[in-house]
Amino acid sequence: MSALKRINASDSVGARVVTGALLATVAAGGVTGAVMHKELTLTVDGETRDISTMAFSVERVLAENDITPADGDQVNTDLSSAPKSGQVITVDRLKEVELNLDGTPQIVKTNKNSVGEILAERGLEAAAVSTSLDKSVPVAGDSLEVTLPKPVVVTDGGKTERTVIAARTVGELFERAGKPLAPTDKVIPAASTPVSKDMKIQVTRIRDEQLTVDEKVAPPEIVTKDPSMINGRKVVVRPGTPGKAEVTYKVTKINGKVTKREKVTEKVLVEPKPATVRVGTKPGAPHVPVGIWDQIAMCESTGNWSINTGNGFYGGIQFTQSTWDAFGGQEYAPRADLATREEQIAIGKKVQAGQGWGAWPLCTSRLGLR
Repeated sequence: MSALKRINASDSVGARVVTGALLATVAAGGVTGAVMHKELTLTVDGETRDISTMAFSVERVLAENDITPADGDQVNTDLSSAPKSGQVITVDRLKEVELNLDGTPQIVKTNKNSVGEILAERGLEAAAVSTSLDKSVPVAGDSLEVTLPKPVVVTDGGKTERTVIAARTVGELFERAGKPLAPTDKVIPAASTPVSKDMKIQVTRIRDEQLTVDEKVAPPEIVTKDPSMINGRKVVVRPGTPGKAEVTYKVTKINGKVTKREKVTEKVLVEPKPATVRVGTKPGAPHVPVGIWDQIAMCESTGNWSINTGNGFYGGIQFTQSTWDAFGGQEYAPRADLATREEQIAIGKKVQAGQGWGAWPLCTSRLGLR
């Protein structure tokens, strides 16, 4: 039987008093341990972790976590103060960083923890740096390549503007501006050129795109030559039906404007149906579609190409005999009114080339031709 059991089994009053005192001491020790135990948050150089401790001072808490503050280190609370549950203890150790500002080295001491914080501390938020702004700076120190902002004149896609930006090279400048260069773009100076103060930069944006569209396919023609119709005249006997094709083009744009359109592929979706036409082969002046000469004839002779009123003017556009002869009208007929519409127009074109629209002063003026 253990001593405790023997005491408990004893009827002695003294023994029971001793037992009670022993149990009270054990309980008090448990309560004291619970009171001394604390849950804290420790942040060292920006890295945070949760810790448990029974230490009586902040300095001891740090020592338990292998941290001994040195001169220049920043702690957000007194080292001799007692830690409390839920407390956040922050330690930012002193770091020595070399900043190469456009190639000029500068040693700085800082308690900041990231590259971005160090630049902001020195008013260099607009500068470009050789690494990520979120990168943590080690306690042992670091070396950073920093490019300062510079004024430049940029002509991009035909639009010129002056801006101030930090970039090591021309290519990086466009990346930082949110307008990166494409492999097809042409830039002067070259993308690898270091940026300098007041540099003039010109970029031509060149893009090749694929464009696919549905297009009509013109119907082919089955042609029959007709010697009874004037040379060049064309009459559709039976119209054809257009087909449809899927056509892909390579489209080149320079500064947003289409400069070249090249057909790459064509796939016929619906075959066209051919048209039947007759084409005149009769010798003489070639056929002329309805147009400005018919408007002049309407003004000069109410559109009557064979008119002869005996006033010395002949045909639809009222030639004098001397004009008809002088410009080769005898090739077709003795007088203009005896020639076809097409033959009169053929001579009319020669007159217009030689004398201008002034040969028909009133009518061409009404028609706005002069």
